[in-house]
Formats: sequence, C-alpha cells, structure tokens
Amino acid sequence: GIGSTLLPEISFNYLGQWDREMNAGTMSMSGFPTGFQVSPQSERPHALDIVGSVMDGKLTLSVTYDEQEYRDSTMQGLLDNYKEQLLSIIEHCMQQNETELTPSDVSIEPLSLDMFEKLLTQLEEL
Repeated sequence: GIGSTLLPEISFNYLGQWDREMNAGTMSMSGFPTGFQVSPQSERPHALDIVGSVMDGKLTLSVTYDEQEYRDSTMQGLLDNYKEQLLSIIEHCMQQNETELTPSDVSIEPLSLDMFEKLLTQLEEL
C-alpha cells in the first residue's frame, strides 16, 4: 500500500547502559568533542534524531533537528514533556506490588496494545 513507502519522521536510537562497562574499566568516555553526526550540508533523513543512553545511572537524551523547522523552545518543551511522562511511568511502576506483562514479554513480533489486552482477557478466562 501507500503507507509502506512512507518513512518515519522521528529516529530514536537507544545506545544502552554504559555503567557496567565503565566500572569494569574496559571503556572510558573520550573528552574530545564528537562533532556533527551528520554533515550539515546533507539532507536530513528524519525531522528529529533522538539518541539516548544511560551513564552513571542517569538517562541522557540528545535531539538533533533543523533550526529552520523547529524553535529551540519547542524542542525544550518536547524534552520537558518526555521527562514528565517518564517520571509518571516510573512512579506508576514503583507503586505496583506484582509484576505485569507487557506486549514485549509475550511476542517477538510487534503487538498492539488492543491485541495484548484481548490476549490477557482470554488468559484470565481460562
């Protein structure tokens, strides 16, 4: 269909948690600046490039975007909202006394929340 030719406008790349590697002494962060990830002259494949990693128990997100297309204040608002939602999820999870299944626990293939809820309902009825 037509939808299959559309490319996502947001790229999210989680690089992982680096605490153990750093503590083991196998790797260390360079003090040198990384420079541009993509040439400023090249056409951007995504409107937003979001890269996340965890270091020293802290999540760091960096957002790369076209300043002609987005204001800095808009991007700051996006990150503030992301942080607020993330803290809300953490608070919810901390209040749970029992573990709960999520779609990624039961399927390798992408599973919609609607289908996941139907499967849970069917399991409870058994």
